Amino acid sequence: MENGEFKVTCFTGLSPERMKGALKGLHFKDVKGSYQWELDGHVFRIEPFQNQPRYDNVFGYRVYFNGSIDGAAYLFDLSLGYLEPKITGLEYNMPHGKKSRYDWIKDLSSRRTYLKSSRMGLFKKGKTGIVVLDDLVNLQIRPAKKESLKLIEGLKEIDFIRDELSPQEFDLFSCSEEGAVV
Repeated sequence: MENGEFKVTCFTGLSPERMKGALKGLHFKDVKGSYQWELDGHVFRIEPFQNQPRYDNVFGYRVYFNGSIDGAAYLFDLSLGYLEPKITGLEYNMPHGKKSRYDWIKDLSSRRTYLKSSRMGLFKKGKTGIVVLDDLVNLQIRPAKKESLKLIEGLKEIDFIRDELSPQEFDLFSCSEEGAVV
């Protein structure tokens, strides 16, 4: 399922006004108050929280992306890494696809490695929480109190579970006609 989206919630000491100037040099575009970088249909977007407290020196941002986790980790490090952001949430929203909410709950309940937290569609595997909603499955990792998540480790864990739940079909024995040896 390629149409899912990752979300990173983080906090840093740079205000949205100063962030805008810093990202302009990296070819981010200002799109309705968010800072966006696009390439080949993939989007990496940084959105400041709507209601930032003016008296505090900590500002919240949500980073959304739909490309590879390696590319996103590079862009995150390039755009925000020097600010040493505190990462407080990692998520991936995976559309249901052909399965219904009931089918997802039944599927996850049948898997031994997924712990059922509720009959309402809450599961856990390792550090990752799985929430089955009406139109999507949300995979999320939250840190222990006052701690920061490690971006790459968390994204890889979510990506592993995403691939486990919705594997990409790959036919090892198919080859394109132009690559075939005659």
